[in-house]
Amino acid sequence: MTLADGDRHHPKRRLHHIFARDGRAVIVAMDGARSGPARGLENPRQAVRNVVAGGADAILTTPGMAKATADQLHGQGLIIGLDADDDTSDYGVEAAIRAGADAVELKVFPGNPHLSKVDHLRRLAARCDQWNMPLLGEPIPVSFQDTSAHTLANIAQASRIGAEIGCDFLKVHYAGPVAEYASEVIGPLSIPVLCLGGPTKADPRDALQLCFDAIAAGARGIVFGRNIVTADRPDRMCAALGAIVHAGATVEQALKELAVPH
Repeated sequence: MTLADGDRHHPKRRLHHIFARDGRAVIVAMDGARSGPARGLENPRQAVRNVVAGGADAILTTPGMAKATADQLHGQGLIIGLDADDDTSDYGVEAAIRAGADAVELKVFPGNPHLSKVDHLRRLAARCDQWNMPLLGEPIPVSFQDTSAHTLANIAQASRIGAEIGCDFLKVHYAGPVAEYASEVIGPLSIPVLCLGGPTKADPRDALQLCFDAIAAGARGIVFGRNIVTADRPDRMCAALGAIVHAGATVEQALKELAVPH
């Protein structure tokens, strides 16, 4: 497969489909059904309709769900996750282009002595450069399960690794305090950082607080999955997070969005 020069899309133009005019983004991770049924994603098309109605700027999802829901996005951004047990860097970018993706994503685990996959990200970055496809790197210190490794220092190190490999933007953990995160994680980087939501919070206020702190520290947005798609009203949760990310709302102000009747 080749692309004529006139057909090439500059990566910055693709990123405009993901980031709003203010340079920030509310992205909904909808890739949880990769290993089978997932709560909140039982009906993929309705799930996408919900978050689009709530003002999500983009979704991050699997190749299959991207195909099934393409007509529900209505111009919002599409990021296709290339996470797999094998190395998808040889074919994933071309497949994502055919699916109309605006970026691709890959999770790696710096510091994991058994399966870091950092070499996969390096190969994928080179492939993305060939096709002018933006790359969202998700460098997770050691593993998702080992939460003790998600320290500020390890997040800073993992983020720098992703940036130096050549990712166009990053999805990483947030760990306070705000000032330290701003100086140690955000400060050294020249690419946008988006903070992930992690496991479902028992109280939506906690998810909103995480978002507020991340934005206060200089993050350009968030990538939340379960904290949105498993909410009683995913559309209202999107709207509440959007109020913080795009309108500078406080947590208390954002909570009011959850109560707006629709």
